[in-house]
Amino acid sequence: MTKQFHIINVGNSLLTNFQRSKSEFGKISQMDSDFWREKIDDVNFMNEIFDFLRANPKENSAEMNTFLRVVEGKNPREIEVYLSGTNTYSNEICVRTLQRFLKSQGYLVYDNPTFSGYFLEASRYDEKYAGDEFVKGVSDMVDRFIYLAIEKKKQGYEVFINPTGGLKAHVIACALAGFLTGCKVYYMNEEFRDVVFLPEIFYLPKGREVKLLEILSDKKPRSGFEYEKIVEEFKDEVERLQVYGLIEIEVDEETRKPYRIRITNRGSFFLDSVKQ
Repeated sequence: MTKQFHIINVGNSLLTNFQRSKSEFGKISQMDSDFWREKIDDVNFMNEIFDFLRANPKENSAEMNTFLRVVEGKNPREIEVYLSGTNTYSNEICVRTLQRFLKSQGYLVYDNPTFSGYFLEASRYDEKYAGDEFVKGVSDMVDRFIYLAIEKKKQGYEVFINPTGGLKAHVIACALAGFLTGCKVYYMNEEFRDVVFLPEIFYLPKGREVKLLEILSDKKPRSGFEYEKIVEEFKDEVERLQVYGLIEIEVDEETRKPYRIRITNRGSFFLDSVKQ
């Protein structure tokens, strides 16, 4: 059996279902950071929600409902899992519980960084900062998933991406990373009776776009005169490649003017694909 690597976007379905089953938690908002932060350190609570998941993982977690169907009948020791969450306390409870469950079943589960979920930042800072961090988090998520997918494919793994859970923007970002890297993207809506594998959707650079990617292929950022020359010579190509996330243009925080350009992980991946 070829080893499998699953990237799973984690939402709060486990906690939502748990709250429905426990009247004492039913009216507590999942955005109540102080409450859920205390619950993370409550051993009895964490054991209770773990037992709730273990009792019926498919019924109580949207992420496990899809994942366990896809890997059914396969050896857990041949399957690695990367869970992606957001930096909210409610979501951290879900991620930790899923990690614990998967490890108890024999799967190798990686520790992972979290990405902005907007609400924690909005409760501490102004909305503009929260929005900016959220957008940056979505971009970082796509880039991170692409990097992982490329590396695991190089190692001979069959890579799967599960975008079932999470905020809509994260679901889209997760699926996009899968489409861009040719992974097997699977999904299950509440109304579905079985898992659906989504078709491959991607954009291949061509012509002068490929030439620009080749110039940037050493991954060294171009700024100053080099940046200005590239933008002048490849104006249309820069716009298209930036839209598809194959290149990235950095903006000065004070002046808000673009000043540096570089190729992204997905840009490198598609340049290799075109060459092949």
